[in-house]
Amino acid sequence: MGAQSDSTLQSVLLFPLHLLIWLYSLISFLPWYFITSAGQKCSQSKRMKARSTSGSPEGPYRSVDHFESLATEDFPGKDTLDKLFQHAVQRFGPADCLGTREVLSEENEIQPSGKVFKKVILGEYRWLSYQQLDAAASEFGSGLAALGQQPKSTIAIFCETRAEWMITAQACFRRNFPLVTFYATLGEDAIAYGLNETAVTHLVTSVELLETKLKVILPQISNLKHIVYVDQRKVSSEGFPAGVSIHSMQAVRELGAAPENRLEIVTPQPSDLAVVMYTSGSTGRPKGVMIVHSNLIAGMTGQCERIPGLGYSHHARWDSTSHFIYLYSYKTKCIFEYMVWMKHHVTVFGVLSTVADFSTGRVGAPLICCEIQLRDWTEGGYTSKDQPNPRGEILIGGPNVTMGYFRQDGNNQDFFVDEKGQRWFCTGDIGEVYPDGCLQIVDRKKDLVKLQAGEYVSLGKVESALKNCSLIDNICAYANSDQNYVVSFVVPNQKRLTELAKQRGVEGKWEELCNHPEMEKEVLKEIKEVAAKIKLQRFEVPVKVRLSPEPWTPETGLVTDAFKLKRKELKNHYLTDIERMYGRK
Repeated sequence: MGAQSDSTLQSVLLFPLHLLIWLYSLISFLPWYFITSAGQKCSQSKRMKARSTSGSPEGPYRSVDHFESLATEDFPGKDTLDKLFQHAVQRFGPADCLGTREVLSEENEIQPSGKVFKKVILGEYRWLSYQQLDAAASEFGSGLAALGQQPKSTIAIFCETRAEWMITAQACFRRNFPLVTFYATLGEDAIAYGLNETAVTHLVTSVELLETKLKVILPQISNLKHIVYVDQRKVSSEGFPAGVSIHSMQAVRELGAAPENRLEIVTPQPSDLAVVMYTSGSTGRPKGVMIVHSNLIAGMTGQCERIPGLGYSHHARWDSTSHFIYLYSYKTKCIFEYMVWMKHHVTVFGVLSTVADFSTGRVGAPLICCEIQLRDWTEGGYTSKDQPNPRGEILIGGPNVTMGYFRQDGNNQDFFVDEKGQRWFCTGDIGEVYPDGCLQIVDRKKDLVKLQAGEYVSLGKVESALKNCSLIDNICAYANSDQNYVVSFVVPNQKRLTELAKQRGVEGKWEELCNHPEMEKEVLKEIKEVAAKIKLQRFEVPVKVRLSPEPWTPETGLVTDAFKLKRKELKNHYLTDIERMYGRK
């Protein structure tokens, strides 16, 4: 009786609070509904977003917003990057264009997970207007021409993302200098390979990269004649190979500003090469992707159509109220992984928020500049006749598809096909198209391994799923077709594993903990628990594990500069462990 009385009293006391919450929800719902256009977004989410142009389940699929043809440009006649930038200068001349914030100080902060984040304290923005950027690009381009840079001859930039990078790019686009780009985190061997493959004579870089990465490989670069550094501080010319001249960016701009160096500008055509963008080389040597002006114009057209509220006359400006940012202790890992993904995918598929698609795991419909097609992969069990939705390898076609890889005919034959006048890029991703035309990536072709008993295992899927384990910082799944189970190499979370070792009474240095059989069992135990929660198939779950005391960084050669796994190198590195885990030793 007493318990029932207490329960009644509690209900009475809580009633006003429940009523207040209900009233607040009711009153705030209508303003939220109309201000955020929630109803409109909901209807957009449910609408048809793409459909097959052929009526067949394999496609090609196009956006219903530009179904009759693929979009190539936003502004008629602005079909090259230099024309588009000049158009922006005319419209927004004195408006802020490029903002730079000075790094005032840096400090490390240790997170509860044990990872170290770098806190960077930044100053206020210093802005260049469109007109100022235009003038700087004009002077720098003229200066490069005065130093012998020729139209349609490649020039390289190896530099961090900064205002000078964009000034260099606009100078090159204007004068039809194809720009060869490298990650600022790319290794020395990859840089040397790319510079020699493209036979550049001029290179733009920063003082830090010049002194830490470039100087040691310069004797290997046969054609290089001029190096331009973008920083203010002076660089000594001592220690550089004979025949290589060192210039500051300011000196080159002053050279270009001289009346006698105002040479005639040879502007590019839409079909001219704009960029050779080197990838990180996860499967071997880095590959240079050839991108012409029309590719970039079409890609931007597709992206801009998906940015809500961005009209043709809109000047985008993002202000930050915060004066500090956080970076991983791995410096560029998370930033570059994100940038690489966006580089490959945002010009093809719609990002969830920009296609009004609220379904988990889907990447949206094709942008208006491209179309997608599904190619059957019967070996992996994916076909356009699959139920309930067609599946297959994703092929991308359209004016934003690049010209292929620089001087790598073998890779071009593997990754590009021409069919009925359309050029298709074979992504290696396995996709599923839903009835509303939205695409979901469900697998990765090259990561699929057939086990001895005939089951197919997607290594990428296993790795992505098991990174949810709190004990795991990084993981590489491995499977041998002659065996019937999966094994794995794991970089454990040092803080969590050390704490667990103390709880289990295991003592020793970090390397000793990683080599301890008891700790391997603990990691496998958590792997199995996580795998059960996310419903991995039994044959997909690693049966054995090797704990690695050292993290995988580009310096170890086990991951790319974008921190993607190098499977071949990892296999060779852990070959003895693989033989042990498969019982051969």
